[in-house]
Amino acid sequence: MGLIFFVSSVPGDQLPGHFWDKLVHLLVYAGLGVLFLVPLADARLSGVTVKAAATAVLLSVLDGVFDEVHQSFTPGRSPDARDLFADALGAALGVAGVWLLSAIVTRLRGRS
Repeated sequence: MGLIFFVSSVPGDQLPGHFWDKLVHLLVYAGLGVLFLVPLADARLSGVTVKAAATAVLLSVLDGVFDEVHQSFTPGRSPDARDLFADALGAALGVAGVWLLSAIVTRLRGRS
């Protein structure tokens, strides 16, 4: 969250222009969703529940909202609903990936 806040503080005219920012939002928030999920699941794949996953996504989206508001105070930057959508989608995909991994590992352990 600190890194996201720092990057959001960079004025728009100082940002590199050779990347698709929606992909960056998606990837960064996928990572943030997973990082929120780790403590919510007690750092165990077996701890990944619907409640933990939903909470991780919700916390990530709330941070995305905060990030967009913060950008409104940064010169050359502005809030963008499409960025927030990319944040939410990224968080959901990151958490879903861990949830899928959890289901696979649980199933494989059940076969042993």
